[in-house]
Amino acid sequence: MLQEHYKTIVRRVNEEAFSADGDLSVIDEFVAADLVDHTAPPDLQHGNQSLKQLALIWRKAFADLKVTVHEIVAEGDLVVIAWSGGGTHSGELMGIPPTGKTGYMTGITFNRMEDGRIVERWGNNDQAGLFVQLGLIPAPATN
Repeated sequence: MLQEHYKTIVRRVNEEAFSADGDLSVIDEFVAADLVDHTAPPDLQHGNQSLKQLALIWRKAFADLKVTVHEIVAEGDLVVIAWSGGGTHSGELMGIPPTGKTGYMTGITFNRMEDGRIVERWGNNDQAGLFVQLGLIPAPATN
């Protein structure tokens, strides 16, 4: 039963906080104040407010951003999600001016839970694939 509860929390944080029309307050509610996020850029790796800043960066860059959790698995204190997200690059993204192009990326994130909150995150995503779609880097050559 606890694992089902944890799965709901992780789904809500990812789909609501990172989607443009979602609610950022889920971060305050379900993410530990002292979160350690191994996935985030170095200046945003500590604390739930850093996760909120990261969500805002993506939401400002993609005003129509939509994140969907496709698969979710829980075992012990870990909840793992496979997700996708994207939209139209209509705002600055970490110093990159808007391209007006649509792009999507996929990723996997591990979330360690403690007392009903996400306390640690690890993950990987296809940001390079997103940058190819946005025309920021060339597509790899095919043989």
